[in-house]
Amino acid sequence: MELHCPDCGLPIPASEVAPSAGLAVCRSCDKSFGLGACMSAAPIGSRFQPLPTDPPKGVLAEELMDGFRLTLSTRSAAAFFLVPFMMVWSGFSLGGIYGTQIWKGEFDLKLSLFGIPFVLGTLLFGALALMSACGKVVLEQRNGILLHRVGFLGLHWTRRRDWGAFDRAELEESTRRRKGGYSTTFAVVLKGPGAEHSLGSGVSRERLAWALRYLNARLALGR
Repeated sequence: MELHCPDCGLPIPASEVAPSAGLAVCRSCDKSFGLGACMSAAPIGSRFQPLPTDPPKGVLAEELMDGFRLTLSTRSAAAFFLVPFMMVWSGFSLGGIYGTQIWKGEFDLKLSLFGIPFVLGTLLFGALALMSACGKVVLEQRNGILLHRVGFLGLHWTRRRDWGAFDRAELEESTRRRKGGYSTTFAVVLKGPGAEHSLGSGVSRERLAWALRYLNARLALGR
């Protein structure tokens, strides 16, 4: 007998069932349920409202004539640190290296070359600061083509993927050791036979968890 999640209606694979404990786990919802509830749960295709509702703040799901659009905000409290840091970094490094040359009206080749890493650092920290302050991740599916856009203030870069190449979405986390402890980042990964695409880096786990349910529902419904 096929088991379905009582919350989202997606099928639960046998690998996520623990008969001895009488439980089954839905990875899309990140919850465990009793086997009895999973056996009697209605599958997603037979539900009146198959798609998840009430997205968290910073998530917008829109129905389109030929697909859907899912917008995830990358705003975070890190902006309170990154924006001032970028301003200080740019002011002292670029101002000291290039501002003094402009002020004196003299060009120093060695000093200018020395400042290139600081220019690159300013661009990197600037992008991170803007993403944490007003960035967005937009997933737009139209006529079987998935457009994955990432950017801020009207500037973005886009990747195109075949939506039909994916059959599920999974939430993956990676932990890196840093000075003074560890940092964990999350991302939603679309997967299919011979296809894989990661998205949502920089988005909070709460927003990604809701997006995971939404994308799995869309994939299960085939639209």
